[in-house]
Amino acid sequence: MRIAIFTVLAMATSSYAFLPPMPTGVARLTIKAAAPLVVLRSGEYSEKVRAIVLENSGDDPKVADYLKSNSDDAAEFSELGFDSLDLVEFSMAIQKEFDLPDLSEDDLATFKTLKDVVALVESNKK
Repeated sequence: MRIAIFTVLAMATSSYAFLPPMPTGVARLTIKAAAPLVVLRSGEYSEKVRAIVLENSGDDPKVADYLKSNSDDAAEFSELGFDSLDLVEFSMAIQKEFDLPDLSEDDLATFKTLKDVVALVESNKK
């Protein structure tokens, strides 16, 4: 009798108490969608990084002109008008776009040029 009361009380306080009973012999299967595997070449990383820079600059025409006229990725973020907050927002966008782990302050300190960012992305994607 005590076991039956305990079982009823345990079920009543459980979150499963309000679910319909599951038929015996049936297993639940949960499938999580995997992120699509996209392999980019070095130049494609550069183009993606440049697009994120332009987006994070608020589509500033000066930044767009600079990126169009200089294709060597040697542009320094200070030349593009990025301050420390812009750089943090940019790093978050890079992490999201390329599925990178959280970047440390040391990693952020290495972001001087676009080339540095492309190198970081490539090293994490190998």
